[in-house]
Amino acid sequence: MILRILLVCCVFLNSCDKFTNENQKAVEMKTYTKEEKLKMFDIMLSQLVKDLKKKKRFSPFKEISDEYSTFSGDDKSDGDGFGGNFQKDDLSVLEQNMTVEEVIRLIKSDHKGRISSDGGGVSFGLVADNFEYGLDFRFPKEQGRWVVFHLSRFRPEYPPDYDAKAHCEKWNDCVESKSPKN
Repeated sequence: MILRILLVCCVFLNSCDKFTNENQKAVEMKTYTKEEKLKMFDIMLSQLVKDLKKKKRFSPFKEISDEYSTFSGDDKSDGDGFGGNFQKDDLSVLEQNMTVEEVIRLIKSDHKGRISSDGGGVSFGLVADNFEYGLDFRFPKEQGRWVVFHLSRFRPEYPPDYDAKAHCEKWNDCVESKSPKN
Protein backbone atom coordinates (compact mmCIF):
# COMPACT_ATOMS: atom_id res chain seq x y z
CA MET A 1 0.00 0.00 0.00
CA ILE A 2 2.79 2.39 0.91
CA LEU A 3 4.56 1.53 -2.32
CA ARG A 4 1.44 2.38 -4.31
CA ILE A 5 1.14 5.76 -2.58
CA LEU A 6 4.81 6.46 -3.26
CA LEU A 7 4.38 5.42 -6.88
CA VAL A 8 1.37 7.73 -7.33
CA CYS A 9 3.27 10.59 -5.67
CA CYS A 10 6.27 10.05 -7.95
CA VAL A 11 4.08 10.02 -11.05
CA PHE A 12 2.28 13.16 -9.87
CA LEU A 13 5.52 15.01 -9.09
CA ASN A 14 7.01 13.97 -12.41
CA SER A 15 3.99 15.29 -14.32
CA CYS A 16 4.09 18.60 -12.40
CA ASP A 17 7.70 19.02 -13.43
CA LYS A 18 6.72 18.60 -17.10
CA PHE A 19 4.07 21.35 -16.84
CA THR A 20 6.59 23.70 -15.29
CA ASN A 21 9.13 23.04 -18.05
CA GLU A 22 6.51 23.62 -20.77
CA ASN A 23 5.49 26.95 -19.21
CA GLN A 24 9.11 28.04 -18.94
CA LYS A 25 9.74 27.20 -22.59
CA ALA A 26 6.75 29.29 -23.69
CA VAL A 27 8.07 32.35 -21.84
CA GLU A 28 11.58 32.17 -23.29
CA MET A 29 12.15 34.47 -26.29
CA LYS A 30 15.01 34.59 -28.74
CA THR A 31 17.31 37.51 -28.16
CA TYR A 32 18.55 39.24 -31.31
CA THR A 33 21.71 41.28 -31.64
CA LYS A 34 21.63 44.73 -33.20
CA GLU A 35 23.26 43.37 -36.35
CA GLU A 36 20.68 40.58 -36.66
CA LYS A 37 17.82 43.04 -36.21
CA LEU A 38 19.21 45.41 -38.83
CA LYS A 39 19.77 42.56 -41.30
CA MET A 40 16.14 41.48 -40.78
CA PHE A 41 15.11 45.12 -41.22
CA ASP A 42 16.87 45.43 -44.58
CA ILE A 43 15.17 42.26 -45.83
CA MET A 44 11.75 43.44 -44.62
CA LEU A 45 12.22 46.91 -46.11
CA SER A 46 13.26 45.66 -49.55
CA GLN A 47 10.24 43.32 -49.58
CA LEU A 48 7.98 46.21 -48.54
CA VAL A 49 9.23 48.43 -51.38
CA LYS A 50 8.82 45.57 -53.86
CA ASP A 51 5.23 44.91 -52.68
CA LEU A 52 4.32 48.61 -52.70
CA LYS A 53 5.56 48.96 -56.29
CA LYS A 54 3.73 45.83 -57.39
CA LYS A 55 0.37 46.49 -55.69
CA LYS A 56 0.43 50.31 -55.90
CA ARG A 57 -1.61 50.35 -52.68
CA PHE A 58 -0.85 50.56 -48.97
CA SER A 59 -2.06 47.01 -48.25
CA PRO A 60 1.51 45.66 -47.70
CA PHE A 61 1.62 47.77 -44.53
CA LYS A 62 -1.10 45.57 -43.02
CA GLU A 63 1.25 42.58 -43.22
CA ILE A 64 3.98 44.34 -41.22
CA SER A 65 1.78 46.09 -38.67
CA ASP A 66 0.36 45.36 -35.24
CA GLU A 67 -2.34 46.92 -33.06
CA TYR A 68 -0.10 49.95 -32.37
CA SER A 69 0.73 50.77 -36.00
CA THR A 70 -0.73 54.14 -37.03
CA PHE A 71 -0.70 56.75 -39.78
CA SER A 72 -1.51 60.47 -39.70
CA GLY A 73 -1.01 63.71 -41.56
CA ASP A 74 -2.47 66.85 -43.08
CA ASP A 75 -5.30 66.43 -45.56
CA LYS A 76 -4.38 67.35 -49.15
CA SER A 77 -7.54 69.32 -49.82
CA ASP A 78 -8.59 71.38 -46.80
CA GLY A 79 -5.67 71.10 -44.41
CA ASP A 80 -7.56 69.09 -41.81
CA GLY A 81 -5.85 66.10 -40.34
CA PHE A 82 -6.32 62.45 -41.19
CA GLY A 83 -5.23 59.40 -39.30
CA GLY A 84 -5.90 55.83 -38.43
CA ASN A 85 -4.62 52.43 -37.48
CA PHE A 86 -3.19 50.04 -40.09
CA GLN A 87 -4.92 47.02 -38.52
CA LYS A 88 -8.29 48.50 -37.54
CA ASP A 89 -9.05 51.22 -40.09
CA ASP A 90 -9.74 51.37 -43.79
CA LEU A 91 -6.64 52.44 -45.69
CA SER A 92 -8.66 54.43 -48.23
CA VAL A 93 -8.27 57.53 -46.01
CA LEU A 94 -4.51 57.15 -46.29
CA GLU A 95 -4.68 56.49 -50.04
CA GLN A 96 -6.76 59.67 -50.58
CA ASN A 97 -4.15 61.83 -48.87
CA MET A 98 -0.83 60.18 -49.62
CA THR A 99 0.60 58.25 -52.52
CA VAL A 100 2.61 55.05 -52.55
CA GLU A 101 5.22 56.93 -54.59
CA GLU A 102 5.69 59.42 -51.72
CA VAL A 103 6.39 56.55 -49.31
CA ILE A 104 8.79 54.86 -51.72
CA ARG A 105 10.62 58.17 -52.21
CA LEU A 106 10.85 58.55 -48.42
CA ILE A 107 12.34 55.08 -48.04
CA LYS A 108 14.72 55.44 -50.99
CA SER A 109 15.87 58.91 -49.87
CA ASP A 110 18.13 57.02 -47.47
CA HIS A 111 17.50 59.43 -44.63
CA LYS A 112 17.69 56.53 -42.19
CA GLY A 113 19.33 58.83 -39.69
CA ARG A 114 17.87 57.52 -36.49
CA ILE A 115 18.63 53.96 -35.46
CA SER A 116 18.12 53.23 -31.79
CA SER A 117 21.14 52.16 -29.78
CA ASP A 118 19.88 48.58 -29.42
CA GLY A 119 18.73 48.36 -33.04
CA GLY A 120 15.09 48.07 -31.98
CA GLY A 121 13.88 51.14 -33.85
CA VAL A 122 14.54 52.80 -37.20
CA SER A 123 13.13 56.14 -38.36
CA PHE A 124 13.08 57.78 -41.78
CA GLY A 125 12.51 61.48 -42.34
CA LEU A 126 12.28 63.69 -45.40
CA VAL A 127 11.18 67.25 -46.16
CA ALA A 128 9.95 67.61 -49.74
CA ASP A 129 7.14 69.30 -51.68
CA ASN A 130 6.17 71.42 -48.66
CA PHE A 131 5.63 68.35 -46.48
CA GLU A 132 7.55 66.66 -43.70
CA TYR A 133 7.43 62.88 -44.09
CA GLY A 134 8.17 60.37 -41.38
CA LEU A 135 8.22 56.58 -41.22
CA ASP A 136 9.07 54.72 -38.03
CA PHE A 137 9.61 51.02 -37.49
CA ARG A 138 10.11 49.09 -34.26
CA PHE A 139 11.18 45.59 -33.31
CA PRO A 140 8.98 44.25 -30.48
CA LYS A 141 10.87 41.48 -28.67
CA GLU A 142 7.65 39.54 -28.12
CA GLN A 143 6.93 39.36 -31.85
CA GLY A 144 10.50 38.84 -33.04
CA ARG A 145 9.86 40.80 -36.24
CA TRP A 146 9.86 44.35 -37.56
CA VAL A 147 6.58 46.26 -37.61
CA VAL A 148 5.66 49.69 -38.85
CA PHE A 149 5.07 52.03 -35.93
CA HIS A 150 3.98 55.27 -37.59
CA LEU A 151 3.71 56.82 -41.05
CA SER A 152 3.14 60.56 -41.29
CA ARG A 153 2.99 63.48 -43.70
CA PHE A 154 2.55 66.97 -42.24
CA ARG A 155 2.97 70.49 -43.51
CA PRO A 156 6.01 72.11 -41.91
CA GLU A 157 5.34 74.45 -39.04
CA TYR A 158 7.00 77.24 -41.01
CA PRO A 159 7.15 77.69 -44.80
CA PRO A 160 10.42 76.77 -46.52
CA ASP A 161 11.29 80.43 -47.15
CA TYR A 162 10.77 81.38 -43.47
CA ASP A 163 13.51 83.64 -42.15
CA ALA A 164 13.65 83.42 -38.35
CA LYS A 165 16.11 86.30 -37.99
CA ALA A 166 13.98 88.69 -40.07
CA HIS A 167 10.90 87.66 -38.07
CA CYS A 168 12.47 88.36 -34.69
CA GLU A 169 13.89 91.70 -35.87
CA LYS A 170 10.49 92.76 -37.23
CA TRP A 171 8.63 91.85 -34.03
CA ASN A 172 11.51 92.76 -31.73
CA ASP A 173 11.41 89.39 -29.97
CA CYS A 174 14.92 88.15 -30.64
CA VAL A 175 16.50 86.14 -27.84
CA GLU A 176 20.01 87.15 -26.92
CA SER A 177 22.66 84.48 -26.92
CA LYS A 178 23.64 83.27 -23.45
CA SER A 179 27.04 82.05 -24.61
CA PRO A 180 30.12 83.62 -23.01
CA LYS A 181 31.94 86.21 -25.09
CA ASN A 182 35.53 85.42 -26.00
